[in-house]
Amino acid sequence: NPTVDIGPDRVVLEGGSVVLSSLVTGTELQYLWSPASYLNSVTNPSVTVVNPLTDIGYTLTITAKGGCKSSDSLFIKILSAIKVPNLFSPNGDGINDRWLIKYLDSYPDCSLQVFTRSGQLVYETKKYTDASAWDGTLKGKQLPFDTYYYILQPGSGRKPITGYVTIVK
Repeated sequence: NPTVDIGPDRVVLEGGSVVLSSLVTGTELQYLWSPASYLNSVTNPSVTVVNPLTDIGYTLTITAKGGCKSSDSLFIKILSAIKVPNLFSPNGDGINDRWLIKYLDSYPDCSLQVFTRSGQLVYETKKYTDASAWDGTLKGKQLPFDTYYYILQPGSGRKPITGYVTIVK
């Protein structure tokens, strides 16, 4: 009987690619990857997933001489490009009251720090969610209208992102 192992689930950056390789045993093997979406081939032992647009699962089924089959599956999570707004207005009107960073919650190893102009840390999170988004306060007190500076470390193979965010009232 043939055996197949295509490894663990993977994470791919939006617009990126990843090579999926197989470890197999058996004789006179035939390979069939499915689905064919984003693959450069469906009949090779190793394939490249090119520019996937959505999360997707793949299965490799191998057929050995005599018709015996074996398969293995994995899942590919796509990390979208992070979109960081440069202002928000935490004034209690229900509109832009929190600094929401689009797609950051899909980066499980991210960390975010926000500083004043003088370098005082005013916000920090190790696991960003929309619920933990910064509300423009420090220890429960509203911070003044000003520009603040951030260091965002997405993890998952992405370089740190730095920039500024302005609180407007």
